Amino acid sequence: MNTLNDAIEAIRAAGRIAITTHIRPDGDALGATLGLRRILSATGRQASIVAMDPPPLRYRFMMREDVIIPASETSSDAYDLLIVLDTGSTDRIPASIRDWIPRLRTLNIDHHPTNTRFADVNHVDPVASSVGEMICELAERAGFAIAADAAEALWVALITDTGRFAYSNTRPATLQAAATLLRTGIPTSQIDDRIYNTTNAAQIRLQGRAIEHLELHENGRCALVSLSREDFAELGCTGEDADEIVNIPRRVMGADVALFLYELQGENPRETKASFRTGELFDAASLCRELGGGGHARAAGCTLPMPLPQAREHILAVIHNAWFPES
Repeated sequence: MNTLNDAIEAIRAAGRIAITTHIRPDGDALGATLGLRRILSATGRQASIVAMDPPPLRYRFMMREDVIIPASETSSDAYDLLIVLDTGSTDRIPASIRDWIPRLRTLNIDHHPTNTRFADVNHVDPVASSVGEMICELAERAGFAIAADAAEALWVALITDTGRFAYSNTRPATLQAAATLLRTGIPTSQIDDRIYNTTNAAQIRLQGRAIEHLELHENGRCALVSLSREDFAELGCTGEDADEIVNIPRRVMGADVALFLYELQGENPRETKASFRTGELFDAASLCRELGGGGHARAAGCTLPMPLPQAREHILAVIHNAWFPES
């Protein structure tokens, strides 16, 4: 296990830095990546975002002058260090640069307890609310300034992974990081509106379709919603339109386990992604590890190589055997 100081030393020793994050990046992954690039660029380093998947529509306002360099337009030889953020294992790194890992010095900054420590330097803090919080701490310890443009991105990382500071992963250090970012004068209400209060008709219809598919299991303690590939096609939606749907079963009174299943588009044979949210009694990360995935105790996920109906039956059986054997 490496320390924060080890991570800082790896950065100080590098002049040309590539930064990336996990496939299908979420708010924390995007915010931490953009925030770190802007912080490091301000120190005079050549810091570039490489091979990252395009941001979902609701996060694109964050991009500003940032450019994502495709792997086809660069190589590991162009950099001294690869920083991989919010990524617990190599299979979550963009496929086009996975082969950089053995060829280039690598720093992994992550907060998933399921992290496999795949890099040369691994700064992993499972109690941190987000990688955005970890980047704030890194900048403060290293003496790197956080300007307003970096603060905006890191604010998105904080609020999305803490549910706007409502989740149990919010700790005093999280709010101290938030206070640091607020001092830069970022427009927090505008950011909130862009992420949470802006949608389109197709996304609302998709949420309605998910509600139609709501199921209750284990005497109401497990709430499930699901969407097939055909649901997405009929409504003209993509996977990024489903970002908030896991919150639908979370709102069901009496449900300790919330589950959202949806078929990935363009995959042949079909694959199904599962997102879990759980109460204090159940460890979602542990169960998802058994299913080939990972994450956090209260929020985790996995992808199963099977169509939705089979994935649904398999996951419900696993949940029953692991968490509700007596029911």
